[in-house]
Amino acid sequence: MEIDTDLYRFGPHPDMPGWSRWEIKAQDRFNAVLGDLAVRRDGDRALLRLFPQQRHANLGNKVHGGALLTFIDVGLFVAPLALGDARSPRGVTVELSTQFAGAADIDDPIDLIVEVTRETGRMIFLRGTVEQRDAMVASFMAIVRKAAS
Repeated sequence: MEIDTDLYRFGPHPDMPGWSRWEIKAQDRFNAVLGDLAVRRDGDRALLRLFPQQRHANLGNKVHGGALLTFIDVGLFVAPLALGDARSPRGVTVELSTQFAGAADIDDPIDLIVEVTRETGRMIFLRGTVEQRDAMVASFMAIVRKAAS
């Protein structure tokens, strides 16, 4: 699936065969703080990869918890795209419950694994984990309200 709007582009990743790239074109939007994300479908789950930058670091030179929460929140809308729902980037986060389990290093990619557990006419229920080098950094559960058609 390829989508190209004034705000973002979603399509094949030029450097990672088998992956898509989520690219924010509107650099004046908060979402741009993450940079481009690599995205792919993994069965019934979506996998998003963040390549941390120094701007994502806290004072201890680990990835800031706020950057991880932003990654999760953006992932709630990008993951359904990877799973075939072209409407997903429009909507609002109703609930996001996150449990941190460890720190993430600034020098290695971070993966967000997202699963849609239920979907109704207006809501998407999701859960997942944030992982780095096969270690869990955080887990989460969330509810997203879809934008009206």
